[in-house]
Amino acid sequence: MSFEKASINLQLHKITNIAGIIAVLLFSTIGFAREYQQLAGVIHVHSTYSSGQYTLKELVTKAIDKKLGVVILTDHDLVAMEYGLFPFRHFLKKRIERKSVLKAGPEVFLSEIERLNAQQKSVTIIPGVQSSPFYYWTGSPFGQGLTAHEFRKELLLIGLSTPDDYYDIPQLHGGLSTRYVRALLPRFIIFFAVFLLSVYLLLQKNKYRIGGIILALLSAALMINHHPFKSSRFDPYHGDQGTAPFQEVIDYVKGRGGLVFWAHPESNYSTHGVQLGPITMTTGHYADELINSKHYTGFAAVYGDSATAAEVGMHWDRALIDYCRGRRDQPVWAIAGADFHDEQKGSELDTFQTIFLAEDNQIDAILGALENGRIYAVHKFNDSRLSLDQFHIEDQHSGHTAIMGSEIKLKGLPIVAGRISTLNEGRQTVKVSIIRNGKLAWTFDGETPLDFHLVDQDAWHGKTYYRLDVKGKTGGSLLSNPIFVTRNSG
Repeated sequence: MSFEKASINLQLHKITNIAGIIAVLLFSTIGFAREYQQLAGVIHVHSTYSSGQYTLKELVTKAIDKKLGVVILTDHDLVAMEYGLFPFRHFLKKRIERKSVLKAGPEVFLSEIERLNAQQKSVTIIPGVQSSPFYYWTGSPFGQGLTAHEFRKELLLIGLSTPDDYYDIPQLHGGLSTRYVRALLPRFIIFFAVFLLSVYLLLQKNKYRIGGIILALLSAALMINHHPFKSSRFDPYHGDQGTAPFQEVIDYVKGRGGLVFWAHPESNYSTHGVQLGPITMTTGHYADELINSKHYTGFAAVYGDSATAAEVGMHWDRALIDYCRGRRDQPVWAIAGADFHDEQKGSELDTFQTIFLAEDNQIDAILGALENGRIYAVHKFNDSRLSLDQFHIEDQHSGHTAIMGSEIKLKGLPIVAGRISTLNEGRQTVKVSIIRNGKLAWTFDGETPLDFHLVDQDAWHGKTYYRLDVKGKTGGSLLSNPIFVTRNSG
């Protein structure tokens, strides 16, 4: 990577005189600061509707205390496991169910959110759910090693606005649905035909009548067990089904106008198994789903576990490169996942924040920022956090700029520019990495407030992207979303 001479000396990136300060003020008016306000928010928050400790009203109070403007709730949509006995697994079964949005009623959940948003304007609450669409069993309830796999392989479904949107989520153990009638009907018809035969035998006045009674009971039971009005076309008894059950949920939510994020692809919670009575629950890392699945909005790149998917050249970069090369129809955005239930694990409500660049604090504006990548993820450290005051790409020839989530076609060289500070205006030493097309383009250390203005003179062409990864030397981090850039050869 080559530089302009003025860009080699990092000291020249800092504002050290009045002229520089004026330049930064002017610079801030042409970036996202003029059009958008930065709203600090948290995504992936649980309340007493599922596994959280606090009511919605208490969460609002906490958010106000933490100076958060957005709370995106993701209570569990359904927390249920079933194990049934063959061949009547759907009604000779043991079911365990815990608190969830579906158990409480989506109508109640959505109504309380609407009421709280009307009562106060400090915090915008947005409904969502954390969904576990699929798991599968190995082992036996009569022996050793009954294990539920992939129950913690989860999606965050955000922005679904009607009760029916939640009732109709295609997942195991949900309510009745007509979605899969065509796929499931053939098997049902076979049992129905056997039932009709049993009725014919029942009408006979000979020895076949007893056989008809037995056949009627069995076929009726099998018809009930294999009815075609299931909420999912999958079951937990036929092994790993790969991406398919999760892709169905992604496509469903997208069709309803919602947003989908992979929740915590490298969570260590149950990688080695968690014992739940006689059952073991295990879920491995699933960062590969960032590549295998399509049409989802993004993933939690910053959260309470160590994660590698957003490191240089890893899963996120691979997905972004696929988008640039036309192999994926939409970009993949990074968020911070709070996974907040209470403070017992040491994390506060505001430890993992997603900052929204939105026109205002209305739900549509916030969801628009989330859908279009005008967000960045922050891991707060101690009493402050890093702030991305500016980040844009400028066409050296035309002066046109593009910000996070947007695209620009260049006539001249791309200028990568930005400003990093701390929210409390303190000084912190940071390491800045600028990634282009899955490779490290620049890396440098500096002290906040830190301004950078770098000219990319490499002779690349086609479509690429730039993104930032900032680490505080004493803790905390910041991860931007990409800016896409196209430059034709010659």
